[in-house]
Amino acid sequence: MIYADLHIHIGQSLDGKDVKVTASRSLTLPNLIEMARNVKGLTLIGIVDAHSQGVRRDFRTLLSAGQLSSLAGGGYTARGLIIIPGHEIELQIGEGNAHFLAYFPSIDHVERYVQELRPAIKNWQLSTQKGHLPIELWLEAVRRAEGIWFPAHAFTPHKGIYGNCCRRLADVLPVLPLALEIGLSADRAMAKSIGELENVVLFSNSDAHSLANVAREYNLLEGVESSFKGLCDLLKKNSVGTVRNYGLPPKVGKYHRTYCLSCEQVVLTAPPQLSCPVCGDHRVVVGVLDRLVSIADQPVKDYDPSRYVYHVPLMRLPGIGPKMYQRLLNSFGTEMAVLHEVTEAELLPVAGEKVTRLILKARHNDLRFISGGGGEFGRVLDILPDRKE
Repeated sequence: MIYADLHIHIGQSLDGKDVKVTASRSLTLPNLIEMARNVKGLTLIGIVDAHSQGVRRDFRTLLSAGQLSSLAGGGYTARGLIIIPGHEIELQIGEGNAHFLAYFPSIDHVERYVQELRPAIKNWQLSTQKGHLPIELWLEAVRRAEGIWFPAHAFTPHKGIYGNCCRRLADVLPVLPLALEIGLSADRAMAKSIGELENVVLFSNSDAHSLANVAREYNLLEGVESSFKGLCDLLKKNSVGTVRNYGLPPKVGKYHRTYCLSCEQVVLTAPPQLSCPVCGDHRVVVGVLDRLVSIADQPVKDYDPSRYVYHVPLMRLPGIGPKMYQRLLNSFGTEMAVLHEVTEAELLPVAGEKVTRLILKARHNDLRFISGGGGEFGRVLDILPDRKE
């Protein structure tokens, strides 16, 4: 069993240079390893800025210092945490732009990939730069470097391939991907309303721009080797392993519902809302739910908690501030342990009745939310009354 977050950024390389400009400067490779392994309780991470000149040097520095070790199946280990190097790129697809993720067995493979694409990207230090080349040539560069790929945050209105570029992947891609990243404002049931995704592996990842947001969404991989090869096998062989998603309830996502730029408010009436029902303005940020309802070719299936678990990070729960968060970590080790393993009897003397109740309600999908939209996250409201037996 592997807890995996495959989409994490680096804010700054160890030489002090920016990597992800919008990310926290404290999000360095060593700090990320510490947070992912010892605080969040992850067992596998994908670093999507391994293309960066500074980050590649950081990998080699940690390898020379013995803080990273190469795995026979590809990837690296840092005292039990598996690290897969990768790259997020922006490409023009049709009349829009979309983000894609690629992953590689080693930094040497990343170097080979970078050399092939060097003329197509202007700045190889910074994160998520636009690649000035056709999708076909990018896919060939990934293949030649022995990598794997899939679309990032596919349903979001900004740089998501469904949200920004197409109604069907088959209309704009030369081949269908073996996997796809759902994104924060949708869940597995929503994604499965697109028939062409029936046999596509679906991932939920954090897209973390800060240490605190690592593992705000993640995956439980079962029956999979802990290496790059294991990840490849999961994508290429339907009989190998399973993925269980742990994601924010879609309403919490910051693009879940349509947002009117004139009224400056989230539209909460029945989807799809592709314009504002209040003022009639078409200047809106179309929500993920509204977009999906408008392009779906199958009904949205019932929520299945055996494959997709609604997960609310501890610091998003009312009443859990930095002091309570640290108290929980001091008592139980990692956030994963608190969210999934610790019993009510163990929680009560540490967290008190109110916080314990919140954690348990979050664990059993018994919280209510107000929907997010237009770049503003939704939020947890007060606790629902206990369910009647």
